Amino acid sequence: MFHYTDDDGFKAIRAHPTWVFKAAQPPGDHPRGAYFTTLRPDAANLAKRLRIPKAKIAFVFYFSNGSDLKPLEGGRGAFIFYSPDDYAVERNRQIDHGPSQEVAKRLS
Repeated sequence: MFHYTDDDGFKAIRAHPTWVFKAAQPPGDHPRGAYFTTLRPDAANLAKRLRIPKAKIAFVFYFSNGSDLKPLEGGRGAFIFYSPDDYAVERNRQIDHGPSQEVAKRLS
């Protein structure tokens, strides 16, 4: 599972051994939550598919086992998931993090 963010978000999340993704109310009619995707950093048109500004895909956190996350209603629920509450990822589930382009290279 992947979580994309900007520089400020990246610094805040990685500052702690347990990554905590804060739930927030996104624009539009989407539910409050912390959002994640199965789309890799090298996916074509990533920002457009996620419907977020390009600045918000500059950094990524990659972790295993997001089976407790809820799919977003509608067609994008195939690759967008969320937690209605803050979502903690312990070290044993953390796979990689950093600038999206660098993580993409490591996944190749």
